[in-house]
Formats: sequence, structure tokens, C-alpha cells
Amino acid sequence: MAADRGAKPLRPVAISFVVFGFFWGSWAVAAADVEKALHVSHGAFGLVLSVAMAGAAAANAVTASLAERWGTAPVMSWSLLGWAALLAGGAAAGRGPLLGVALVGMFATGGAVDVVMNIAATAALADRPGRLVRFHALFNSGAAAGALATGLALRSGGSWRAAWAVVAVAALGLAILHRRATLPAGEAGERHSLVHALHMVRVEGLLLLSAAFAVGAMVEAGIETWGVLFLRERLASGVLLGAGAAVAGYVIASMARVFLGPVAGAAGAPVGVGIGAALSAVGLAVLALAPSAAVAAVGLVAAAGGVSMCWPLLLAQAGAGRDRPAAVVGGVSAIGYLGFVVGPAVVGSVAQLAGLRAGLLALAGAALFVVAAPTRVEARRRARSPA
Repeated sequence: MAADRGAKPLRPVAISFVVFGFFWGSWAVAAADVEKALHVSHGAFGLVLSVAMAGAAAANAVTASLAERWGTAPVMSWSLLGWAALLAGGAAAGRGPLLGVALVGMFATGGAVDVVMNIAATAALADRPGRLVRFHALFNSGAAAGALATGLALRSGGSWRAAWAVVAVAALGLAILHRRATLPAGEAGERHSLVHALHMVRVEGLLLLSAAFAVGAMVEAGIETWGVLFLRERLASGVLLGAGAAVAGYVIASMARVFLGPVAGAAGAPVGVGIGAALSAVGLAVLALAPSAAVAAVGLVAAAGGVSMCWPLLLAQAGAGRDRPAAVVGGVSAIGYLGFVVGPAVVGSVAQLAGLRAGLLALAGAALFVVAAPTRVEARRRARSPA
């Protein structure tokens, strides 16, 4: 079976998922400190993140085409090398504009790493969505470690920059490892442009699924960045509770993917996405409206656990039945990354005008869209191909 054949080649990808997660866990805890280092308001911070994610979306789209043309292994190696260099630059950058430029570069090259990881994992496991969800738990486990390490470092008077330096070293080692790795969809294929990938998304009726992917990405990124920032600043919970809530959220997300992933996969991707997105909406509402920091932290954990089911199941639904899913995964991801582009600016602007509570409630409303979209896509697919 595809999953069994892909188990051993996926080991380098598995390590990359953990390292990539470590970075994002660290980012969730340190976002408030990075905002202060940039000397910007919530609205301006959201704009900086939107520019950074626009770079990630562009890199995502281009890298997916290169992975289809040259294979996942060499493209993964070069993507990791670039990410390592820019992470090191970000760790060394001072305050103000230079840090903002480094942040944009880090996120852009991170988007390249992200899409190749997902192409390789989807190529091996798309026909077993439960296994794909469980595989993505590696990201959450790494994120929990990153959030915990960064929280402890900040509490003891250390810097969040140390986490970026550690990830840079790990990414460099992985770049070397992938040069000799054999990955799923690792052989050279056909030359496809981004236009071809977007054309496939349209022809195969995946535009609505891509929109759900984009909104889900906006919700997930919003929980990681603004949720913890809300706990730390608006509820004066301090770095320990903020980091602790992030760690708990990632642990719950990891457990949900490990234990509930197979169940969700058996029920089908649309059902699993609907349940996860609904739980995320409820958790965000609790986070925004809770009377105490402790109850709000429970909401953050629930929101993180719910949304964790959406990304891998949406990719599984898009890439099912394909030995080389680079074009479809690249097209869906390119559109999906628009959620990362638009989300920070939208939530940041709402927070600037009406407060972070309103921004979190806007994310809760967005999660409700993700509940219904995959089921609609599946109904259309069955209508076109009744057999």
C-alpha cells in the first residue's frame, strides 16, 4: 500500500515536520516580543505578517512547480538551506526595519519548506487520510516543544532569538540529509507552471476546497499568533500561562491527530474537517468572551485542537488517488496561503479598531465557513462521477 511503501522514505520528512513545528511553536509564544522589537502597533504588525505570508505564498507556488519538475528531495534540500540562512539572519538582526525584512524572508522560505513537506507526505499517505492526519501530529509535537522551550527561555530572562538560531542549525543539517534522501514523488516529473496547477484546481472543482483551506489557514495562524498574544497582553496572564496554553494547545492538537485522526479518516475528510472546525469556532468564542485567563486558556486549547484536524484532511481530500500530487497540492496550497496573507492584516485591523476580542470572534465566524465547504465539494464531486 502507498502508506507502507512510503513509511521509510518519509523519515527525513518526519524530522522536518518536527523542526518546522518547533519554529512555529516558538513563534506563537514570542509574537508579542517580536511585535515590541519591531516598534509597531497591532495593525502594523498584522501588515508586516501579511507581507511575510505573501512572500510565503509566492514561494509556496513556485516551489511546488519545481518539486514536480525536479522531484521533492533536491527541492527540499535547497529550500531548507535557504530557510536556515534566513533564520540565522533573523536571529542576528537588531530591532526595527531590519528585523521586519528578516521576518519576511524567514516566512517566505518557510513556505517553500512547508509545501514540499506536504507534497511528499500527501504522495505517500493521501489514500489513507487517517495516517496523514497522524503524520501531521509530528508538527504539533515539535510546536509544543518550541513553545515550551521559548516560554521557559523568556521566563528566565533569555531571548526568543535563541530558538531561531537552534532551528537554523537543525534546518542546515536537514538540508544536507535531504541531498541523499529518497522521498515519495522524489523522481523528476513533468514541467508544470503555477498556471497549470491553478487550472487543475479549477477544472477538478477544488476552488471551494481551496477557499476552505485558506480560511482554515487564517484561523490556525490566528490562534497561534493572536490567541497567545491576547492571553499575554489583554488578560495579563504573563508569559508562563500564555506559553502554557500554547503548549497545551499543541499537545491537544497532537493527541487529536494521533488518536482521532484515524477515526476522522474513516468517517471521511469532509466530516472530520466539519467537526474540527466547529470545535475551533467554539474554542475561539470561549477564548474571546471568557471572564478569566484560565477559562480563556481552555478555549485556546480547544480551538487549537479542533483546527488541527482541518489542514491534513483537506490535503487528503484534494490529493486522493494521485501518485504525484504536486500540481494539485501546490495549487490548493497557493490559494490556501492567501489565508495566511489576508488573515494577519484582517485580525490586526479589527483588533486595532475594536480590540483583540473582536478579532478573535471574527476568526470564530471564519471557522464556521470551513465546517460546510468540504461537504459541498464532495457532493459536487460525486454528482460529476456517480460511479
